[in-house]
This record gives sequence, C-alpha cells and structure tokens, in this order.
Amino acid sequence: MQDIIWSAKEADRWQEAYLLGNGRMGAAVYGGVFEETVDLSEITFFSGSPSSENNQKGAALAFQEMRSLLQEGKEEAAMERASDFIGIRENYGTNLPVGRLKIALENSGEKPDGYVRRLDLKTGLFSMEYRQEGSTVARNAFVSWPDQVFCYEIKTGKPESLSGRIWVDGGENPFSACTEEGEYRFQVQAREKLHSDGSCGVDLSGTVKVWCEDGRISFPNGMIAFTGCSKLLIGLWMETDYEEKAGLTAGKEKKAGCKKLNLQEEYDRICSRHREDVKSRMERVSLCLGTKEEQEAASAVPTDERVLASRQGKEDPLLFALAFQFGRYLLQCSSREDSPLPAHLQGVWNDNVACRIGWTCDMHLDINTQMNYWLSGPGNLPECRRPLFAWMEKLLIPSGRISARESYGRKGWSADLVSNAWGFSAPYWSRTISPCPTGGIWQASDYMEYYRYTRDEAFAREHAYPVIREAVEFFTGYVFEGEDGRYLSGPSISPENAYIKEGEKRFFSNGCTYEILMIRELLEEFLELASFLPDLAQKDRTLVMQAEKILPRLLPYRILPDGTLAEWAHSHPAADSQHRHTSHLLGVFPYAQITPEGTPELAEAAWKSMESRMCPEDNWEDTGWARSLLLLYSARLRRKEAASHHLRSMQKELTHPNLLVMHPPTRGAGSFMEVYELDGNTGLSMGIAEMLLQSHSGELRLLPCLPEEWDCGSVDGLLARGNVRVGIRWQEGRLEEARFTAARQTLVSLEYKGMHRPLSLEAGVTETVTGEFFMHVGT
Repeated sequence: MQDIIWSAKEADRWQEAYLLGNGRMGAAVYGGVFEETVDLSEITFFSGSPSSENNQKGAALAFQEMRSLLQEGKEEAAMERASDFIGIRENYGTNLPVGRLKIALENSGEKPDGYVRRLDLKTGLFSMEYRQEGSTVARNAFVSWPDQVFCYEIKTGKPESLSGRIWVDGGENPFSACTEEGEYRFQVQAREKLHSDGSCGVDLSGTVKVWCEDGRISFPNGMIAFTGCSKLLIGLWMETDYEEKAGLTAGKEKKAGCKKLNLQEEYDRICSRHREDVKSRMERVSLCLGTKEEQEAASAVPTDERVLASRQGKEDPLLFALAFQFGRYLLQCSSREDSPLPAHLQGVWNDNVACRIGWTCDMHLDINTQMNYWLSGPGNLPECRRPLFAWMEKLLIPSGRISARESYGRKGWSADLVSNAWGFSAPYWSRTISPCPTGGIWQASDYMEYYRYTRDEAFAREHAYPVIREAVEFFTGYVFEGEDGRYLSGPSISPENAYIKEGEKRFFSNGCTYEILMIRELLEEFLELASFLPDLAQKDRTLVMQAEKILPRLLPYRILPDGTLAEWAHSHPAADSQHRHTSHLLGVFPYAQITPEGTPELAEAAWKSMESRMCPEDNWEDTGWARSLLLLYSARLRRKEAASHHLRSMQKELTHPNLLVMHPPTRGAGSFMEVYELDGNTGLSMGIAEMLLQSHSGELRLLPCLPEEWDCGSVDGLLARGNVRVGIRWQEGRLEEARFTAARQTLVSLEYKGMHRPLSLEAGVTETVTGEFFMHVGT
C-alpha cells in the first residue's frame, strides 16, 4: 500500500474527499455510504468572455511617463499616472464548480461496519468497501482519459438489495435537467457576478447513463431511480462550448456530442484501459523510504490518522514518499497532452472557495502556474506540459502582442500578473501590483525546461525558439540604459510586495531584482537556443547581437549592508519584511544564476534573505506554495536541515487529511477559509525530487540534500536534464548504487558529496555505479 491513500471514515467536506481527473473532467469523491457526493468540475468551465479592450487607450504613453517620473524620484506622481496605465478587467471570469452528482441509497437502518475508502495513485482508482446485512458492498470510481467518461460502480453480494436515486445538483449555477431516451441530461451555465457581469461564460452539457443487474431503472421527477439491483454502473459525460466562445473553432468540425458507451458491455474494458493508462505514467517513477517492515507498519495506519498524528508532532518521514507520488498523480490528473487548457490554480478541480474571493481560480503568472508544471521534468511527465504550450501559442501570446503594443509601446509579446481561459495578458487592474510584464517570460521558460529534459530538437526549433525570440524582441526594447551604463527596466513591481519611502508605502520602481533576473534568464535562454540553431540565429543576427550586448550589462545582483539580497535597485525597507512572495530569490530556484559553487557570496546573501523572511517564523505568511519555494531554495543551496524543516512544517501545518496542501488565509491573501492550490502539492513533490537529484548547471548531483531521517531508501525513474533516467539507492544515509540510462549517447558529469566523476553513456544502455565509484577521485 505504498501508493495508496486511505481512510476508515467518510469524508465530511471537500478537503477530505479523494480527487480523480483526466486532464479535462475532475471529480472529488466523498465516499458516502447512504448518500454519496461527487463534486464535479471541468477545466474549461469558466465564466466571462474574451475581450479586445483589456488595455487602456494611451497606456503606452502613461507607462513612459511613469518611468520618467520614477527616474526623477517622483513616486507619488508616477502612481497617479498609473491610473491611465492599468489593465481593464471587463468580463475576466473564473473557473467554477460544475455541480454535484448525488447517489442516495435506501437506508436499511443497519449501521455498516468494516468501512474503508482508498485512492490508488498507481491506477487512479477510488474504491470503497463495507459490510452490511451480512454482505460486502464494494464501490469503484474513476475518470477515464482514453474514454473520456466518469464511472461509478456499486456491487453487493446480497441479490437485489440496491435501491435508491441519482441526480445532479448544479449548485449556484443556472441549471436544468431532464430525462430523454433512457438518459439523464443536464445543462449548466458558468455564470457569476464577482469576476464578470453574470451574463456570460461557458455552457456545459452533461449526460448520466445507468445500467443495473437484476433490477429496474426508472425516471421519476427528473431523477434516476434504481430498484432491486445487485450491481449498478453509472457513466457521466460532460462537454462545453468553450472552444467556440474562445474563438478557437476556425477550421474545426463542430463536435457531434459526447461519445456514448455501452456500460453493460464495455465497462470492464473501459476500467482496464483507464488503469493501464494511469499506471503507465505513475510507474515511471518510484520512491521508497524506510525498511520494508517500516513501510508495512506505516501503510497499515489510515492516511488521515497519520496526517493528524504529524500535526500533533509525531515524525512520519515515510509519509513524504506518498506525498511525492501524490503530487505526480495530481499533475497527470490535471494536465494531459490534449487538455483544452493548462492546469489552473486548482488543477482540474474546484473547491468553490478560490472562485468566490478576489484571487479568482485562474492562471496566476507570478508563481502558481509555473509551480504547477516544474514537477513534469524530474517527475518524468513531460507530456503534461503540452497544454500549457498550446494555450500560450493559441491565446496568451497573440493577446500578449496586443498588450506589448498598446500598454508598453513595444514589439513582441508580453503578459503580466494573471491570465485566464480567454488569454488575458494586459496589466493587472490595480496600481499596487502593476506593471509586471515578466509574468509571460517566466512562463515561457517552461519551453526551455521541456527541451532540456527531453532534448526534442524539433520542439526547440518549431516552438521554443519562436516564442522566446519574440519575447526577446519585446524586452530588448523594454530595458533602458542608466547613467552608469547598466541596463535597467521598469517601472514594475516585486510580486507582490511593497517598500517604504519617507513613511509611505510604494509599490513599483525601476530595476526590481525580480524583473532583471527574469530578463537575464530570457536572454541566456535565447542565446543558448541560438547557439545550436545557427540557421535561425543567422536570420535574427541583429537581435542576437542586441541580446549579447545587453546581457552582461544588466543591473547586477546587490547585497545589502545586513547581508541580504536586495529586492529592489534601491535600499528602502520592505513594507512587509515577511511577505509570502520571495521573487527576488528566483535566481536560486528555478534558475541557476545563484549557486553555492559559482556565486558563493550571492548564495550566502540569498540564504540570509530566507532567514530574515522567516524571523520570527510564526509571523511568516505561510502558504503551501510559499513554503515549497523555501524548500526548493534550501535544497538548491544544500541546506539539508532547513529543507527537512520545511518538509516537516508543510506536513504539520499545511496538509489536509487527504494530503492536499492548503493556502490558509493570510494578511496579504485573505479568504473566508483555506484554499486548495495544486502548486502546493506539485511544489512539495518538486522539492523532494530536488533533495534527491539535481541536474542544473550541467552536472548531475546525487542525494544533494538527503534528510537525516531518510536513513535508507531508493528512487527510480527520476528524469535529469539531458533526458537521462536516474535510479538511486542509499543505506545509512550513504549512496550504495546509482543507475543511469540516456536516450542518446552522452557524457555526463556526476557529483556526490563534493566528489566529481565523468560517466559516458550509450543510448539505451543502463550504466550502474556504486558509492565506491567516487571514493578514489579528487574533488
């Protein structure tokens, strides 16, 4: 049961339910005995609509005047001018929950015993069992990607004992339902008035079909009734008109409707195809911690009880192996190669909280969408990134060309703080967190990471180069030369912090560390691509020369007198010294601009910045994704004790009983209750991967940040940059064996505990080394 989450109790709320998904449809299954609840979601179920009026007229002129005013030290005047620059929200919208599938069984009055519900991460199968009236009742549920259907099965050993009703509740959405031709059909509209005007959004059509054994199906009062069954099969299909409303249907045939499968005849095949589909992805990587006896003992305790015990201070290092796979599971549930949109704030699900507060449930481009996808590299799920690229190329970048021209007066493309199903790219609609045109290029760095992990040269040529080249076109025109010959940028923010000047809170300035490091990364990626695509680089020789000129003259990192890394080009203090965002440290992770080997002084300054943010720790603005970043920074800086501390804090303070990582209400991101965010889980998993294997800076580091409490264990199938599959086994905290399999012939540089060794790999041939391999070479 190493990859099984389980409980001996029914879920009382969404945060205890088990999540299923296929990259388009999502289901949160509660495991109710007499009344089962399945919260339904769909990745394109967005309110709002596309708009060509998101950029203010005259915004580009306002931006230039804001820059000039800041150069003159007139921050207040620049803020006033920003009113003519910020974006226009229009019908921005949000992802909404579709509704609930309800299954009510007749209650015999006898309390069931032996209840257990499980989520098998290897197969994506929810299962539930209990005994009642001397018979075992078994249930299974899954959301199939191959067949695009949600299935729910109930079986009992007592003949003709299942009777009850089935219906869909649309919640707060405009909803209608009817029965036709032996099917239950429902219509739901994505409409709300917090993030749009309530008149526009996606329309969804759903179908529920039921088959029973030994019983009878009827349709009273707009519901489905089943009577005297031994076995019940439920199939649910959903589709929306998103592509039509997003303007993506040109040249496409209109869908004829959901594929209707014969559950009675095809259920076993559908279930088998689903299990093999998920298994083929999940089994690419395995992680085992502890001895076999320890694993068996831990697996015998319900997962929710283990989480509760960890909250009360009991150490449970083996729970991290489960959490690591859970992050991979949630990613492949949320984003498949043909998903119509990338994973939003909550993946493919919706807890009905984020959509009802100011944040919205969308694609945040100042950390959340990026963190959703980092795991796809080492987690060996590269295809999960494809919907992100498709969305960017179809919607975000075309919109970003308009924003670049109308809001900044530049060529190329840009995107600011947030985006959505409609490709919003304009500046944010508040003067306090705008401008921020580097959100798009931060997301575009996923193109380079995809190439680095897969070595897909066709992708680099056809996708990565054009996207990055056009972003470079914007930012080489966006930067400007300061009096000292250094290139600056702005005005912009350091997401989402502010600083204090003359007793007043100020929000944007020129030369923010975050923005400069993002531009530095963009130019480095462009020149890297140009170096192995010389034919394309030759056509863009002028742009390449501009990048080569600007890169070494960008404003450098700066260390403040207190030893921390400067967040801005000035030295005014932060308005919130313990703010959840630490964007000025991104040169540590995800990038490798700051490393202990290459830039030790900057690495020490980054570490002191982290310590400062956390002191005192009980005032730190703690969230799942923000804690994940601290974990990732610590792993990259090889601060083992700190990384272990952040892991334990995540487990103790931020993990729900079903292992979902939460974002509690904070002073800077208020909410009426905690919010689920996918990046909390994928960020945690990414942190664990970085503790076991790092492959940035052209070197494969083995066990760079192994926690003391992970005394023995193994990991297999982690993907390193260069498309090298890696397996590692350790005992008593020491490397015993490492295996490497490359997709093509390559020479890799290995590092373990400061010892370095080259290793030549042939395509498809696994090479194995032991700890002794490193013992006879110098450092």
